Amino acid sequence: MRDGARGDEEGKPMANTSRGPRPVADGLEIASGDIQVVSRVVQLLRLLASNGTIDLVSAAEELGVGKSTAHRYLASMENHSLLQRRDRNRYEFGVLLAELGTMALSRLGVTDLAGPVMEEISVRMRQTVVLSVWNGQSPVVARVHEDSSRTAHVSIKVGSRLGPSTAQAVVFWAFRGESLYRFGAGAADATEEELAEVRRTGISFRASRTEGVSAVATPVRDPAGRVVATLAIVGIAQFVPEGSDSPMARALLAGAETISRRLSNPLEGAAD
Repeated sequence: MRDGARGDEEGKPMANTSRGPRPVADGLEIASGDIQVVSRVVQLLRLLASNGTIDLVSAAEELGVGKSTAHRYLASMENHSLLQRRDRNRYEFGVLLAELGTMALSRLGVTDLAGPVMEEISVRMRQTVVLSVWNGQSPVVARVHEDSSRTAHVSIKVGSRLGPSTAQAVVFWAFRGESLYRFGAGAADATEEELAEVRRTGISFRASRTEGVSAVATPVRDPAGRVVATLAIVGIAQFVPEGSDSPMARALLAGAETISRRLSNPLEGAAD
């Protein structure tokens, strides 16, 4: 090849089809390679939503590429918090996706409308109140109203992922057939009898003996009746009574009903 030019076997210049701008209808130019990257990232996220986790082998098979290319995608998505490692070989939803999911849910008004209700319950019950959403695999904390009236109280960060044995996970899983969300692989740490009882009462109670913390949770529904969040009281175990008819359980049921009602009529909350 003369003058350093690239060519094919016959010495003819090669057309660069993998890079370069691609014109679109509005006059903007978008690199075709960038479109492919976005498409592949979406493929991997859909695979993750279906399976709960992805690894190098499943990513390569899904994209139809070699493992080295799939690894670059997974590493980049991890660096940008779209993914995070569950263990050495498997990836799960990252913090950024949880944040984006919370923002999307905020557009429905759930997190904003829940605020005053959470504050009222927290002050009355003297406990921390938590609103959680589902990220496809586990509950994620979307809003918190902490109780500070006691010397010892529970503190939870927004964006925290909750485990399968939590009251919130049990609620989401019990009502998965009536949920706004898609559910991947895995399950809550609960028996079918417990899930049936949660569906009957609308209340899940869980206590952690190792951490000394208990939680009571109930579902929050949108105007279509779909479960979009959980509302929970989380506190020191000795201050959180068990039972679906406890004062805290009743406060949560009433609070969740108020949030759902205000989703249908936001002006109701503004009038209070």
